[in-house]
Amino acid sequence: MPSLILIIVDIFFLGSLVFNLYWQAQIVIKAKYKVFSAILTVIFAFWLLSVPSPSWAYIIMVSAFLTVTLMQGTGGLGKKKLVTSGFFSNVIAYDKITHVTLIPVELPSVKSQVVAVFTVNNRQSIQMTFKCSLADLQEQLSQVIPQSIEIEVTQL
Repeated sequence: MPSLILIIVDIFFLGSLVFNLYWQAQIVIKAKYKVFSAILTVIFAFWLLSVPSPSWAYIIMVSAFLTVTLMQGTGGLGKKKLVTSGFFSNVIAYDKITHVTLIPVELPSVKSQVVAVFTVNNRQSIQMTFKCSLADLQEQLSQVIPQSIEIEVTQL
């Protein structure tokens, strides 16, 4: 019975892995990687690998879980949907976004960056940082965001 549960969990994590691979392959402009995902992966790796591996189902489950956790740090503008990053990442259809705020960040020691805040249904905001110029990000957004959505540019 425990082996059956592990096989079901394996299928879930492998399905999640395929889902993430598909949507991350659709990303046109990648957001900065969320380093917390890598830290979380290391913590989970020490915790899960401290237990002796009793079966192949357990080894596959741990491998898939750690890979999915590591992949959760990647997000960005996809061709069809916004791919969010984080442990509970999601894909959001562009027509669900109600407002976009772009904040260019110019620091002398780093490449130009733009912080984008996507508001979804006035209840949820998703923040992503892009390593590109404001003009490049606006051009990409104009290709995927519906014209009815306001794109506001503010300064720090």
